[in-house]
Amino acid sequence: MSENIIRKQSPLGAIRRLPLPGWTAGVMLLLVIATIAHVFGKLFPLVGGVIFALIAGIVIRNSIGINVIFEDGVSFTIKRMLKLAIILLGATLSFGKILTIGGQSVLIIIAVVLGGIGFTILIGRLLKVDKVLSLLIGVGASICGATAITALKGTINARETQTAYAISTIFLFNLIATFLYPVIGHMLNLNPLQFGIWAGTAIHDTSSVVAVGYLYGNEAGDIATTVKLVRTLFLLPIIIIIPMLFMKSSDQAGKASIKKVFPWFIIGFIIMSLINSFGYIPVEAQDFFTSTAKYIILMVMAGVGLQVNFKKMMNLGVKPFAIGLFASVLVSVISLALIYLLL
Repeated sequence: MSENIIRKQSPLGAIRRLPLPGWTAGVMLLLVIATIAHVFGKLFPLVGGVIFALIAGIVIRNSIGINVIFEDGVSFTIKRMLKLAIILLGATLSFGKILTIGGQSVLIIIAVVLGGIGFTILIGRLLKVDKVLSLLIGVGASICGATAITALKGTINARETQTAYAISTIFLFNLIATFLYPVIGHMLNLNPLQFGIWAGTAIHDTSSVVAVGYLYGNEAGDIATTVKLVRTLFLLPIIIIIPMLFMKSSDQAGKASIKKVFPWFIIGFIIMSLINSFGYIPVEAQDFFTSTAKYIILMVMAGVGLQVNFKKMMNLGVKPFAIGLFASVLVSVISLALIYLLL
């Protein structure tokens, strides 16, 4: 009897009973997808491993689906391992270069954040969409996607349905940007500095910014990553100022926790760059860190693909979709126009 039971056990059931962390199965799945995407990326460099990883995740999710045993690992990779990749990428930059890139992009970031949020709220009023939903979409498009939306929702007491709508809308256009930005960049013949700043200031989520930047080239990837981290820091004043400006009374606004929303991995990125600036990281180690970070990025993009549920996206209302489209195009155009004007 016991032998028959053993033979009938599924591989996933056996994995579930192993004394391993809950995220192990999901991380292993993403590692396999990333490896396959890496091979295809080498065979078809014009497409790149990032796109193959993203498409693979989308196809798997919307065809055979994924078992719940993988969900913790997918979440762990996107939320935690991505931060590790960014910290490792700091080893390839000098602190002076980070300051230079930050200085070149800060005015563009300010314009994107203020213009993106302000005009998105305005278009929301014209379409008679709930103010909180418009605000969440505007903040997500202008700063750092789902992270900004999640951080802000508690400070303005947004409902779960509003938060879900905003995240889904921003996620959709972030996905589209991942495919379109490299194509548009090559069509416009943008140099690495221009493209890196454009991607860093206009694409919503950090994962896609880093992935698209390095898909365009190593220099563009370094610049895009740095710009995006500077842009992420703008979340801190936003979660303090917005509740005071847009809530009817101070009692309605939740308390903003700077400690909770502060992107601490940025400190790790800066520390690595400082160590590199003093020459303590040899070239071989830099190459290893870069290769490891890029492989993690492939895993992250596969994880992003596995989160794409077309059935749920089809249920989005037309008006939130229109606001998301407006916000995404607006921040892209503002950024690109200022890049041509200032750089």
